[in-house]
Amino acid sequence: MNTSFCKAAVVLALLACIPAYAVDEPVKVNANIEAAFKKYDANHDGCLSKKELKERRDLLRVFSDADTNHDSKLDLDEYTAAELALHQAKAKRFVEDEVITAKVKAAMLNDPDIKSLDVSVETYRGHVLLSGFVEDDNQVRKAARIASGVRGVVSVKNALIVKI
Repeated sequence: MNTSFCKAAVVLALLACIPAYAVDEPVKVNANIEAAFKKYDANHDGCLSKKELKERRDLLRVFSDADTNHDSKLDLDEYTAAELALHQAKAKRFVEDEVITAKVKAAMLNDPDIKSLDVSVETYRGHVLLSGFVEDDNQVRKAARIASGVRGVVSVKNALIVKI
C-alpha cells in the first residue's frame, strides 16, 4: 500500500476525531466547574488552598502555575484555568497516543512479513501493547522491533501469540 496514502488516511482520521473530543470535554467540565469549586472550598472563603485540594493530586501539580496572583490560593478563575489546562493536557496525551498507534499500525501494514490486521495495537502514554495471533516467532519479534522503532514509543509490551 502507498505510504503517502496511509499517512494521509491516518491524518484525516485523526483530524475527524480531535475536534469532537477537544470541544466536547471542556464544555462538560465548564458546566460543573462552579459546583466543584464550591465543593472543594471547605472554609467558604471563595478561594482554594492546597490543603483544600489535597484529594486532587493532579491539581496540586499545576497549582503554582495556576496561582497567577501568587497568593497561595486559587480563586474561581484560576481554578477554572487549571481545570482547563488539565483537560487540554489529557486531550493532548490522547491524541499523541492515537498518533503513535496509527504510526505503528501503518509501519506494520508496510511490512510484508506481518499480517498486521491480526495484530491489535493499543497505546497509553507512549507505552504500546501488541496483542493478537501471528504465524511464528519471527513475526512476534519483528512486530516488537517495528513498534519499538516508531517515534514516541516509550516501551513495547508484546503479548502476541503464535498460532498452533
